[in-house]
Amino acid sequence: MTINEIWEFLKGLDLGWTGAGILVLLSLIQISPVKLDPWDKIFNWLGNKLNGSLQKQVREIWINMHRQAILQFARECRAGQEHSEEEWSHVLNVADEYEQYCLKNSVVNGVVKQDTLYIRKLYQELSRDHRIG
Repeated sequence: MTINEIWEFLKGLDLGWTGAGILVLLSLIQISPVKLDPWDKIFNWLGNKLNGSLQKQVREIWINMHRQAILQFARECRAGQEHSEEEWSHVLNVADEYEQYCLKNSVVNGVVKQDTLYIRKLYQELSRDHRIG
């Protein structure tokens, strides 16, 4: 298909001279060896707009799951419930991930921080006495 055929096709779409000219110009820019790709920029922008709220919801779910895991584990420990070595390893990893997220995003959460300190201190005591597992 030649440029003239493309031009005639675009004119048939009733975009008008300005719309057809812009469409051809954007296509030529994308094809040219210059690393300027307007279609990718447009589609990325559109994708970010469509997925922005979904990403925010997923992030909030991730944060709440981490917080609840830490708070529940600390509550269970205070109630005297014993945990396996795998459960300890999991909650300590969750606590590390949550703390890194808080530092990176300047999140302050005193309750979770105190429960994390309690869990780590209890873990050290139980490990010292060989009572984990």
